[in-house]
Amino acid sequence: MGLPAVLLLGAWASAQPPELKLWEVFELSLKARSQPANPYLEGLREGVRPYLTAAFRSHERTYLVAGFWDGEDTWKIRFAPPAPGEWTYETFSVDPGLDGRRGRLHATAWSEEERQAVPTRRGLIYVSRRGPRAGRYFEYADGTPFLWIGDTWWAWSKKGIHFTSFQKLADDRAAKGFSIGQLYFAGDWLLAKSRDEPDLEQIRKVEEMIRYANRRGITVWIHAWWSGERFASTVKPEQARRWWRYVVHRLAAYNVVWVLAGEYNMNNYGGMGLAFWKDLGELIKREDPYRRIVSTHPTPPLWSGGAQAPQWSTGEVLHKEKWLDYNQIQVGHGRSRNEMIPLVVRADYARRPAKPVVVTEPWYEFVPGAAAAEDVRFGACSAILSGAAGHTYGGGHIWWAHVPEAPAKQGAWPLEESFQVNTLDYPGALGMAFLAQILRSLEWWLLEPHPELVRNYAAPFCLATPGKKYLVYLRWGGQVQLNLQPSTNRDVFEYQWFDLAEARRSKSGNITGGGIRELSSPETFPRFRQPKDWLLVVTRQAAPRN
Repeated sequence: MGLPAVLLLGAWASAQPPELKLWEVFELSLKARSQPANPYLEGLREGVRPYLTAAFRSHERTYLVAGFWDGEDTWKIRFAPPAPGEWTYETFSVDPGLDGRRGRLHATAWSEEERQAVPTRRGLIYVSRRGPRAGRYFEYADGTPFLWIGDTWWAWSKKGIHFTSFQKLADDRAAKGFSIGQLYFAGDWLLAKSRDEPDLEQIRKVEEMIRYANRRGITVWIHAWWSGERFASTVKPEQARRWWRYVVHRLAAYNVVWVLAGEYNMNNYGGMGLAFWKDLGELIKREDPYRRIVSTHPTPPLWSGGAQAPQWSTGEVLHKEKWLDYNQIQVGHGRSRNEMIPLVVRADYARRPAKPVVVTEPWYEFVPGAAAAEDVRFGACSAILSGAAGHTYGGGHIWWAHVPEAPAKQGAWPLEESFQVNTLDYPGALGMAFLAQILRSLEWWLLEPHPELVRNYAAPFCLATPGKKYLVYLRWGGQVQLNLQPSTNRDVFEYQWFDLAEARRSKSGNITGGGIRELSSPETFPRFRQPKDWLLVVTRQAAPRN
């Protein structure tokens, strides 16, 4: 994705329309003449139309886009054209400096090669509504399946972080195949304590990070609040809603997804009540001209603050809400909680209507061994092979933005305080990259959970199109029996082992179909004393031509 196309308008736009690619950000910058004393407060009054809007029209669709205040007398509108061709626009406002501006822009499609290089050029993220697994996974606006491989960027909107530090993070994660960065666009940090004025200087710095992540092919998750014990005493409902409206108006043209809040149910829904959060979800969906996916992030039972409104997943409370496009799971941290992942994913997978599910906070790889890399891999593999639409990782310096220029404070959680260690390459992070590489080599979105096809193994995890393709996770390696029916004994299957601990391809070979076949991982006890986790891919080969 390119830099925004910025146009400073007088009464009329240039006769020559700007040329953009699909989903590139087009920005109008306007000067108000008689704006309110506090544009942030009075320009976003509840139940009142935004102070500035624009209608973008093509020959077959219209998008009504809200503008936002950007300091002094400057107002802006951003639009990312979702379809090729000519678009016209017209602005509407009670302010004579903002009203009645008209113009055109022209959008052209990216080539397939360009889209492969930067996946966000494919457009925003939506739930797949077509095919036999409709509702089970995400896709880009152009219909390409989207594999959610997330990284936890909670604190990167705090002050003091150098942009070069973020570039290093985004470059690394893009190279490793991560597709989501979970960022806290913090009302706590980006608004004055009075909640009546945005910190525009810091907001612009965070926006630069979002734009850069998009250019590297990463979609940015945005949540604007973090719930908790003191939430209702420090934030009024109208203040929370106003900030969310501003965030949507300001960021909607970027490749982002909306998440109501971090741990929205903590301390009995932050004292706001469940109805507040449901209404907020509906508001966000209404405000977004693109109607992109919306969800929220829960805190789990038995966790600090989670006991009064317990839920492992949003599915337990919000599944039937129309604005909730997918379910999020947080199991929390520690091995006993990590083991809950496949149980909670399976419960959400069984709900109707079908909605994607993602574990958006598993056990973090805080420091090497806590969690161990094999536990990180278990979390991801057991989730995806139980039907999840992807998985999120967290760990090292990244989840708390521990960088030399803005170090995090050591708290209850383990933290690698030294900057001599490259935590970007923690073993669990490398494992996530290898898992993403394997999945993207398959048509993963066509595979359904089929644990019943695995025999005589204590932890059966299998995705399959029975009789055609199988993806099996062996947590401890060893022998497994796999039911290859409804194939026949004349069908030939190729198998390929992937060593997850070493992130490498291993043994491959052929077997015949027609029934239950036993396969053994390349390294098994007793010759190899240390158990190791493996992925097994079994694919039916095309019948030879006569």
